[in-house]
Amino acid sequence: MTGSRPDFAVVGRGMLGSSVARHLAEAGASVTLIGPGEPENRRTHQGVFASHYDNTRITRVIDPDPVRAWLAHRSEAAFRRLEADTSVEFYFEVGHLWVGPPDEVAQLAGCGQRFNLGCVGHSTEELTGVFPGLRLPGGLDGLFQAKGAGHLDPRGYVRAEGVAFTTAGGEVYDEVVTAVREADAGVEVTTAGRILTADRVVLATGAFFGHGDTPAASLPFIVGTHTMVHAEIGPVDAERLSYLPSIIVKPAEEDRHCFVLPPKTDQHDRTVLKIGVSHQGRNLGAEELAQWYRGDGDPKAANHQMQLLVELLPGIEVRSLSTVPCATTYTRTGHPIIDDLTGRVSALLGGNGYAAKCAPALGELAASRLLDSSWNPELDRNLFRLNGPNT
Repeated sequence: MTGSRPDFAVVGRGMLGSSVARHLAEAGASVTLIGPGEPENRRTHQGVFASHYDNTRITRVIDPDPVRAWLAHRSEAAFRRLEADTSVEFYFEVGHLWVGPPDEVAQLAGCGQRFNLGCVGHSTEELTGVFPGLRLPGGLDGLFQAKGAGHLDPRGYVRAEGVAFTTAGGEVYDEVVTAVREADAGVEVTTAGRILTADRVVLATGAFFGHGDTPAASLPFIVGTHTMVHAEIGPVDAERLSYLPSIIVKPAEEDRHCFVLPPKTDQHDRTVLKIGVSHQGRNLGAEELAQWYRGDGDPKAANHQMQLLVELLPGIEVRSLSTVPCATTYTRTGHPIIDDLTGRVSALLGGNGYAAKCAPALGELAASRLLDSSWNPELDRNLFRLNGPNT
């Protein structure tokens, strides 16, 4: 495809951009995927960032939202196929435990029955016995999804999507896009090194949708920030807690909501537990967001999360702590925008906190719409439109 005008240029090499590019290429379209890789040093990096620079994200099907559950269920099988096709390991089926008020857990149990997941419910009294070493707030029930749940490595997932994409004939440019403009019945994509013209463009630029001169720059999305804490533990605790699934805990006090990822070796060969919070943080613009990614997150939030971790897993010996800044893009609909921004420029934007576990299905939806204007009838198309379900 080198030197020719591709059918599609996909801007953004994160989880969603890589997914839609691969689906388009595997359908036979000529596709160029453009975007920077991970910076060598995030503290001095002056360009854009992605939000997949860690090695654990929760995967689960059980969800209070039936749309998110459907997307996650469809993605779980795609994770397995992608691993098999590329020999890149990124999906770890260790199960997922949701702990929350009894009425919420009962709702999730209905989701488990819908997809025949074989979930097992636990009362407050049972949870400690079933999950030794885990101390949970009283008055809560739990639902455990053993199959089709656990966690994935976002870096590994993006790497696997890239292998599948290039195998299907796709072309990759490791460059930052500064402008996307329609011209001469096509779309010009400008980087520091080239101007590429494609028939159509998909913008999958994540939290940095406002970067550069593109049709996405003025979209009314909210970018919230989050601080993730990685707690290094020793071999004794690693062995003792090796059985842990991924966990979401939602007590009555909203400021105590959190999620925990089980022990995993990071890129520095440390065994770490990851804890984060699920509520939205500060709202930042593009320049403020870049500065956020160059730092260590919010120390106050990190201290609070460490206290939650110690309460949930009493007795752990934390050898060292590191914090990782993260960001989430929120849309008015609560779902990603899969829609046209202009006649030839489309969006796959706004993860709303669930894009990682649903990336293959979201990429498939975006690709199908572009290839033959089709949409899966099991999902309400309006939920993914730019202007929402009222149009």
